[in-house]
Amino acid sequence: MKLVEAVDQIKYQLQEIQTKEQVNQQEQTAIANNIERLEAELKRLEAELQQQYQRQSKLDQEAIELCRQSEELSNKLDKLEKIEALSQEYKTLQLEFKDNQDLLNTLYSSISTINAEDINSNHHVKGLETQTQDSGDHQEAEPNDLDLDIDHIKSILPDAEKIYQQLVAHHLDEYHTYQNLIIDGLDLIWCSVAFIAFGRSSYRQMSRKYHPDLEGSQRAMQLINTAWEIAQEYSQENSCAN
Repeated sequence: MKLVEAVDQIKYQLQEIQTKEQVNQQEQTAIANNIERLEAELKRLEAELQQQYQRQSKLDQEAIELCRQSEELSNKLDKLEKIEALSQEYKTLQLEFKDNQDLLNTLYSSISTINAEDINSNHHVKGLETQTQDSGDHQEAEPNDLDLDIDHIKSILPDAEKIYQQLVAHHLDEYHTYQNLIIDGLDLIWCSVAFIAFGRSSYRQMSRKYHPDLEGSQRAMQLINTAWEIAQEYSQENSCAN
């Protein structure tokens, strides 16, 4: 009897093992199917993420272009409003002086001069700069234009990357404010690093190039002034630390 019971017990255990093996195999198959499904979903999400990054980059470029167009149109609007105001003033003066030919002739002469200056404003400003330099007033002579690209900045300032990261961390608000505006290949912080590397002469160079009256824009000038303030603050802090 004991031998028969032992055989039956072993058969029962073998059946349990077979049942567990079947359950195990089924679960493994289910997990393998889930892994395959999740891998396919992951590939799809990665492709979608890449598309979103590309779209974000295009939107950034579009935002920069829209900002440029907005600044350009704002400048044109300002000029047109000034011309309109001058036109109204001219008409008023013309009515007031219509009985006095001498004053009327003076008015015509003045308006012609104003129009000529408005049309050639860039040449007029450049002419004033030339006169100032030639007048013997002992102003500081400006150096030749500096090459302010990032590679040149790094060659002058070996720790430029480290300084860039520090400035981004300390000026996140300013960085986000101007994150869509790039001038000469430099964002706000790289512009600050350039000013740290090359000093006031680089600030003057950028200011001349991007001044709103000299084919620049108000927005670009704001970025340059903010970058200069950041550079000054960094230089002062390091001067005190040393």
